[in-house]
Amino acid sequence: MWFKNARLFQLEENFTMAAEVLDTALRSNPLSPCGPQQLASAGWVSPFGDDGQLFVLQSGQAQLFCLGEEEKILPPAVVNHQLETKVNAIRQETGSPVGRQHKAELKQQLVFDLLPQAFVKPKRTLAYFDHVLHMLVVDSASQNQAERLVTHLRDALGSIKAMPFGESSAVAGLMTSWLHQEHPPAGLSFGHEIVLEDTNENGGVIRARKVDFLVDDMRTHLENGYTVKEMGLVYNDRIEFVLGNDLSVRKIKMTDVVLDQLDHTAMESEAQMLDTHFTLMSLELRDLFQALFAIFPRS
Repeated sequence: MWFKNARLFQLEENFTMAAEVLDTALRSNPLSPCGPQQLASAGWVSPFGDDGQLFVLQSGQAQLFCLGEEEKILPPAVVNHQLETKVNAIRQETGSPVGRQHKAELKQQLVFDLLPQAFVKPKRTLAYFDHVLHMLVVDSASQNQAERLVTHLRDALGSIKAMPFGESSAVAGLMTSWLHQEHPPAGLSFGHEIVLEDTNENGGVIRARKVDFLVDDMRTHLENGYTVKEMGLVYNDRIEFVLGNDLSVRKIKMTDVVLDQLDHTAMESEAQMLDTHFTLMSLELRDLFQALFAIFPRS
């Protein structure tokens, strides 16, 4: 269990939640299977998997939990094909065209009839509270998905203030200055992936992977008004990641320096493996986030 992404939400400094209280709240709002006529359902599940009994894994000052979702897969092409077949049959039978409203009603009925036969796609989104940093960390590349988890968390807990970080010209400006200076701050080194955004009216975007940030082409782009939107970085040779100008952290990868600390022979069960991985990951990410917040102060 390793997070691939980290969408960060600022919590109130006085926010605390005992693991038992959080477990009870999530357990009271569990995932229910999609009903025959439901398009989707969502609720909390155990991070230990389908057979897990606990809804919260506590490790030090970090608490791991998981949002479960089910979504009916009903391809538009299938619906549209059956709709056209039905429309053609009505047209041939009546000799008259099918009006827009009638067609919409037919489509709605088709979806209703097809839903019980649709495949169900399961989805799991992990998240954890870091009570040292007063942060909620969500493993999602999508901000919308991360905020959906926050919405369900509010429903379960009654209320919680969790503020996302938006895109910031100050963050973009600092990352751009690193390119001008040809090095990031101490502790960070350049990776090999970058996204540049044109700040002029054209609004162009340049994406590059497996590149040297310091090549002449990169300087030319900066001179033409581009700023850094996303930048691949390495933290202390321990974590590779891509940092966004909204302080999102994507494509997280622990290096061998970190992974070599694991003693797999001592892990007797999947639950113990999850506990060990989460403990190591949350500590490593906490160190990374503290370093990032020293560079990009929180308001």
